[in-house]
Amino acid sequence: MAMDLNAKAAYIRGLMTGMEFDPNSKNGKVIAAMMELLEEMAATVTEHDNALNQVYDELDTLDQDLDDLVGSLYGYDDEEPDSEEDEEGEDEAVYEVTCPNCNFVTTVDEDTLLNRELVCPNCGASFDIELETGDDAQEEAQPQTTEIKID
Repeated sequence: MAMDLNAKAAYIRGLMTGMEFDPNSKNGKVIAAMMELLEEMAATVTEHDNALNQVYDELDTLDQDLDDLVGSLYGYDDEEPDSEEDEEGEDEAVYEVTCPNCNFVTTVDEDTLLNRELVCPNCGASFDIELETGDDAQEEAQPQTTEIKID
């Protein structure tokens, strides 16, 4: 668009030059001033168009960088799974683990939880965890009652 404006302004300038335009007449002074204004406006629009394109490019770069950052923080992967095995792996359970050293909460999958000593990504401390079974957690959640009979 901006290049079209500059080309059109140059075309009109060429027409004025070719028709032996008199810039010293009353009408000629007005038309010459309008031509200068038109050329300045076309140049300004071109500058703004270029600046806007640069801003859009930078915004796209920032958006991609933000997507990458969010993906690395939350473990998202923008790519589609390559096989059915990858799709099945998405159903694996993920567990939140709190570091006993710095209280940083991180998520781990079941294999990592069961087969390795955990290392905190925040402070680097290594630690083991004790797993609670579902029955133990339910027993702790229910209050202990004792029935007493009075005769």
